Amino acid sequence: MPRASRLVPAAAAAMLLAGCATLVPGDRTAFSPVGQTLQVVAANGASSRMSFRQDGVVTASFGSRSITGRWEMSGEDLCFNWGNAPRECWPLQGPFVRGRTQTITSTRGNRVQVTRL
Repeated sequence: MPRASRLVPAAAAAMLLAGCATLVPGDRTAFSPVGQTLQVVAANGASSRMSFRQDGVVTASFGSRSITGRWEMSGEDLCFNWGNAPRECWPLQGPFVRGRTQTITSTRGNRVQVTRL
């Protein structure tokens, strides 16, 4: 098989993984938000946008302000560390789907509406 032909399947697999496709039923690592932007609306109506990097950095933007924290997957939970604030985890029902809104309640009792943009 020519070298270029071998690269095509590898590149296709990498693109599927980067897009967070669920390849194995029950595989929660496929829920990763890497490269995604999520709109998060709190119960009080406050809205923010969150962007996720592969290195575990998350940036939340509120209008012209933004803060940076850390994210990680812990089992089925998406967990955040924001500076001195206590760690907060959000149980995921499945991967984020563009345009679909999910209601999620955190381990600290905060309820939000999350939409993948």
